[in-house]
Amino acid sequence: MDKKLKKIVNDKTSGSSEILFELHNHLKNEKKLITLFPEIIELTKKQFKSFQSIQKYLNDMSLFLKKRKGLEFFFEKYDQIFRKSLIGLKANAKQILNNYSSFITISNSNTLFEVLKELNQSKKKIKIFVLESRPKFEGRILAKKLSALSNIKIHLITEAMMADSVKKVDAALIGADSILATGDVINKMGSLQLALLCKEMNKPFYVVADKNKFSKSRTFSQNEMPPEEIWRHKSKNLIVQNFYFEKVDKNLITEIITD
Repeated sequence: MDKKLKKIVNDKTSGSSEILFELHNHLKNEKKLITLFPEIIELTKKQFKSFQSIQKYLNDMSLFLKKRKGLEFFFEKYDQIFRKSLIGLKANAKQILNNYSSFITISNSNTLFEVLKELNQSKKKIKIFVLESRPKFEGRILAKKLSALSNIKIHLITEAMMADSVKKVDAALIGADSILATGDVINKMGSLQLALLCKEMNKPFYVVADKNKFSKSRTFSQNEMPPEEIWRHKSKNLIVQNFYFEKVDKNLITEIITD
């Protein structure tokens, strides 16, 4: 596995759409790796179990390889899917969210960034509270990208400040790593807490996700991540737990905005 691919596979701070786009472009430009594609597919599927769009992409690639079809058509197909999906999603999000001027969000999502950038272009000014998202602090990445835009005010906050910040916004807006067949959404840990607070404070809770995030599965299993990412201290009386993703019940969601 080359350095670029290893970096993509080990990415723990980017959203699923961004990782998929990077993976797609790298494989498209490195077709000399085609003999390793089956191995790459299995490794990447194992690494990103919770990312429905990546799972779907890799399953489609496997079918193309089994049928011995040229991958040129496969890559062209997904180039078109990515372009059309983002255009449709941004248009729908703008129509639904244009009356709001302040949002709270969590983690790092390229889809979310593109939607907020679109909203920012159509308004005089918007305000966004970004939860920093432990243990990898990927919320800081989103906050940094958003802060480079004009006419926008970014507040980077800890998860402990969530309740106070929900009071100050018009709506919550998050991305999604997967949407189950039940309508429940899988996203970064802290998303459920945010949804419950929005329900308590009567604030709308929106999810933005392209259609590739929709799964046929009805269940979700949490994978425990390395405890050292939280704290390296060890004691026989201490249990340090680290989970990246959780489920948000569909009844807590105002609307899922898609393409």
